[in-house]
Amino acid sequence: MSPKPPTIRHSPYSQKSFQVHSGFYSNANSLRSYFEQIYAPTHSTDPKRFCWDPWSVPNQYRLLRTPAESFFPEPLMSKFLDHLLRWGRENLGCQMISHPWLSAYTDNCHQGLHSDVPHGPFGFVFSLTRWNARTFTGGETLIAKPALLTYFSEMQKGASHEEKHFIRSIPARFNQLTVFDPRFPHGVRRVQGVDSILDARLVIHGWFTDPRPMLDGALSFKQIMRPMDAFASQAMNEVTASRDTTGLLALRLNIAASGRIVAIDVLSSNLLDSRGGVFPRKLLDSILTRCETTFPHSRGTTRLTLPLLFQR
Repeated sequence: MSPKPPTIRHSPYSQKSFQVHSGFYSNANSLRSYFEQIYAPTHSTDPKRFCWDPWSVPNQYRLLRTPAESFFPEPLMSKFLDHLLRWGRENLGCQMISHPWLSAYTDNCHQGLHSDVPHGPFGFVFSLTRWNARTFTGGETLIAKPALLTYFSEMQKGASHEEKHFIRSIPARFNQLTVFDPRFPHGVRRVQGVDSILDARLVIHGWFTDPRPMLDGALSFKQIMRPMDAFASQAMNEVTASRDTTGLLALRLNIAASGRIVAIDVLSSNLLDSRGGVFPRKLLDSILTRCETTFPHSRGTTRLTLPLLFQR
């Protein structure tokens, strides 16, 4: 009798170009309060007030930015970064993050649409903006919808389209983490109506980086190395044989004590074909159920987080 194929489970965001997580960090108010402590006294000469780079590229970028790790005290920032790192490892299969920026958007600040392919497989924006009390307009994070990338192959004949059909607009609500595929054109809508940095759009942003295998449980890396490589090779060969594909596929293999893979969790997948089309879920599930790798026997269960990076 053939062994039962593993159960394939998808996270709610496994094949989307973006994710939005409200109430992301329990200590967000401490970060915001420190920022307000520095800027609330109007006539203060605290050196932290003079740290901003007024970054401006004509017709593309205009904002104030500073390294977040230099602005916030180390104990305050390290707790946030630890939380962000754990989340990225658990949900994206990414080991690290880039050194994040703290950016403020006052009147006329914006980011035109652009892409960030070299930086990492996922970009993130964590908002410290008092969005519900804002006095400005604009400031939303803009991310192109898949329809923009596949417009000519999937457009409806005779239908008219507007910006809302091509661009997703995400409010920068306080304590919200937005994660997105940085290959999709993205930007920030122009902010208008605010001069004070205290009332600006304020965000910490950067990229999740270094997708690498991570292991938890009974088996060691030495024990799983050969079957892990066999599984990865089979999955990647079948994916690329079916479609010309790029992107990151982050899997978690749930391995029983018998060595059998009982379930595969698709944590994240931003696989796109050469025309910008999303890799079909049914095809991906079919490929994963055909990967028949068996791991060594052990005294307990093992979870292997396995990111597979597809590049042209």
